Amino acid sequence: MRKIIICCVVFLNCLTAGAETIRGVSLAHLHHRGAGYGSEACVEQLKAIAKIGANWVALNDFSYMPKVEEPGLVFDRDPSMTRDDLIKTVADAHKAGLKVLIKPHIWSNEFWTNSKWHGDIKMRTDADWDIWFAAYTRYVLYNAAIAQEAKADAVSVGVELEGTTGRSAQWRALIVAVREIYKGPVCYSAAFEEWKRIDWWDAVDVIGITAYWPLSDQNSPDDAAIRQGWKKVYDQLDELAVRTGKTICFTELGYTPSTTAARMPWSYQVEQEDASLQARLYDIAIDEAGKRPYIRGVFVWKWFTSHDWQLHEKQDAFAVQNRPQTLEALRRQWSR
Repeated sequence: MRKIIICCVVFLNCLTAGAETIRGVSLAHLHHRGAGYGSEACVEQLKAIAKIGANWVALNDFSYMPKVEEPGLVFDRDPSMTRDDLIKTVADAHKAGLKVLIKPHIWSNEFWTNSKWHGDIKMRTDADWDIWFAAYTRYVLYNAAIAQEAKADAVSVGVELEGTTGRSAQWRALIVAVREIYKGPVCYSAAFEEWKRIDWWDAVDVIGITAYWPLSDQNSPDDAAIRQGWKKVYDQLDELAVRTGKTICFTELGYTPSTTAARMPWSYQVEQEDASLQARLYDIAIDEAGKRPYIRGVFVWKWFTSHDWQLHEKQDAFAVQNRPQTLEALRRQWSR
């Protein structure tokens, strides 16, 4: 058994040899003309992202569903962003020395109250499933065509859609259709527990996971406790990497400046601020990821397309561009 494990580790080292470590930032579009994708404000933020040592950005287009259990889905109707804006932002990122992941998302009216999320999208009947997958495939292919035209560097075919990913045949068909249009690497971005239930990882090039694992049951834990939390995570991911032979990318890695951020990293609520904890969480997460050869890198969640983001978004607790301790932690890790 030991020989098998050693051989698998050697294989993974060979798989990742020469592969660029992804030092990524999720660049969030502000839904206002002149402040979002395609704007000069966005160009300046891309330069600022490159300045802290990042080498990738993720761009997030959105489609919309009125209800999570009904198949209606529309896209390309956002007046604040056109197809050309997204294409221009890819070009602007490349000029800034950044590679680009196109990562389409779904938003639902039912998400506003925080009672539902992406993982609750699930149809009631086979007929509704067929309608939903037909519409969702059109949406992903729309993004794949943009990625191919703009020469984006990778595409994610979905994010945290765990209510849908048991439909293996339909997901495999969707990925085949994407590859007919887009000729670069393809991933899927699973939720931090969803990845265990996906049986079609062989169909993608890289396993994406949104890395919101709880790392401690305490508020403001010390560094040793945070590292112990990551050890428990990697005890599972080690097996996944060996079993699939795939590299893994944390397509979202996000923490708020809250005392609860290690315990509930997915939560937007800041009960009591602890900016130093946010910085330590990013510092340790990136450091621990760098110790595993099968981890391709991370995309920090998130950074807005304008420095005036608070005028439009009020206070988004995940924004990092106004967090000096966190930015310094990223610079330190990414300058190695």
